[in-house]
Amino acid sequence: MSKQLILKTDAPPAPRSGVRRIRSSVFYRRHKDAIVASVILGPMLIWWLVVSGFPTLFGFFLGFFEWIGVTNAPKFIGFKNYVRFFQDSVYYLALWRAIWIGLLVTGLTIVGGFAVALLMNLPLAGKGLYRTMWYIPVVTSVVATTQIFNIFLDANNGVINNILKSLGKEPILWQYSVGWGVFWIVVYSIWKGIGGTALIWLAGLQSVDPVMYEAAAIDGANRRQQFWHVTIPGIKPIATFVVITGLIGAVQIYEQVIFITGGGPFGQTEVLVYRILRDGFFDFNLGMAGASSVVLAAVVFIFTVVYFRYATENERNERKKAKGGRTA
Repeated sequence: MSKQLILKTDAPPAPRSGVRRIRSSVFYRRHKDAIVASVILGPMLIWWLVVSGFPTLFGFFLGFFEWIGVTNAPKFIGFKNYVRFFQDSVYYLALWRAIWIGLLVTGLTIVGGFAVALLMNLPLAGKGLYRTMWYIPVVTSVVATTQIFNIFLDANNGVINNILKSLGKEPILWQYSVGWGVFWIVVYSIWKGIGGTALIWLAGLQSVDPVMYEAAAIDGANRRQQFWHVTIPGIKPIATFVVITGLIGAVQIYEQVIFITGGGPFGQTEVLVYRILRDGFFDFNLGMAGASSVVLAAVVFIFTVVYFRYATENERNERKKAKGGRTA
């Protein structure tokens, strides 16, 4: 039979409070990053849940109910609101307008913003004032800026129509023409967003390492070759961000529709967010507003995933080509 050796000591046992402090110190060291992240991100997460997360879930479930008027009890109707969305031309045409206007505004804003960013990046005198000038529309309220547009576009006393009248021409009823209405909505949206897009592009341009340009110049590359082989690859991560955020913002335009055309004539310039606002806050058709919001969110999500996968695959292929070139 084996004997156990028992060591005895006269030292008192460690106090429990000291053991707890040691354990808590070890726990903190092991989970320091998680604790710091929770302290920093926790309030933001709670704010997002209150402002966006829970309302989004509520809107999703709202689409399955018929709820007209806040005093009436909601009635579960399954997918009838979604079926109506794709059967009623008011809704699916509003979605279609939101998509193609959003794509048009996004494309032109990205291209125009990039051109402005290239000018901002030049070593010119007064470039700070130049940047401020382009950014003013971004921080100015939509109500104020659309009223400036309406001063020029008013059918009766607008600046442009007064000039046409003085020249003996017929005035143009901008707000009562579908083509002109959409045109000015697009123009306003581009003018409003091009400054912010330009500053993002500018940040991307300034993040490209100047050493890359010096190396390209030593290799004999001219300005055009440096642009295509140094600048463009260097700003591709920024391009993904600009496209996705620009598209998400563009398909949700509605304020310019309200103040420039009011959705007219006969609802032919309505976009989906404008229709959602009418259903939710004027007609109190909360079920249809919820269903329309879900459809719009799904469309934005699909566009985002498709473009992100395209950008990721394109970047992967370029890395393979670069690796193959180095191997050769």
